[in-house]
Amino acid sequence: MDQAGTPTRMTYALGIECSNPSMRGGSRGEVALAKIVGDGLEYVDSLELATDARGSDGLMGAVDALCLKHEIVPADLARILVSVGPGGYTALRVSVTVAKVLATVVGCGVVAVPSAAVAGVGLEGLDAVVALASKKGLAHCTRIVDGQRKVLGVIGADELVGVGAKVLVGDGFVPKDMIEAGEGAGMEFRTIELTARACLEASVGMDEIDPSALGVLYAREPDAVTQWRALHG
Repeated sequence: MDQAGTPTRMTYALGIECSNPSMRGGSRGEVALAKIVGDGLEYVDSLELATDARGSDGLMGAVDALCLKHEIVPADLARILVSVGPGGYTALRVSVTVAKVLATVVGCGVVAVPSAAVAGVGLEGLDAVVALASKKGLAHCTRIVDGQRKVLGVIGADELVGVGAKVLVGDGFVPKDMIEAGEGAGMEFRTIELTARACLEASVGMDEIDPSALGVLYAREPDAVTQWRALHG
């Protein structure tokens, strides 16, 4: 209870992981809830986005359904955590926009969680490279050692070999020659599924920011921008 004797409600964090649909198994994304307990989070539940819903409708529908299931009202949300990339351009744009709007309406802060940090949950004790947003024989890579991330940027097979990591983590779109080069250098390849629960776990200790400052971590310039520049200089 507060000082006036009014029962206080538990505050919750909402996690959004829609950054890389190709690393989500059969769904396009997922949302999760956790109770905020001191400086940590206590996981409550997760819900995948409906496969027949598109864009922000699918994401908002999942948020509404999960909150309704646990009788959570907007005032109970004290923090929104969102996986911000690198990943799929449209998926990131939708999830970051929804997180920004929700946080603004509710009046809470947001945490921008790098998608490589989400992938890093469960890799404790490993020297790993997380490959995201694969395209045209390249992938955006981040090396994770003892929980510390070092962004390697967009690289190919030759650059990967020189990293010296022991494990390569990615989805089914990681370039075949990168996997083969890594295995030739003694790296084990593991497929991974990004989850909203992992997004919650990865966010612990990260700073909240104002919703207006929330942005996307793109692996490379969007094709539309590249094509515009090519046409107009």
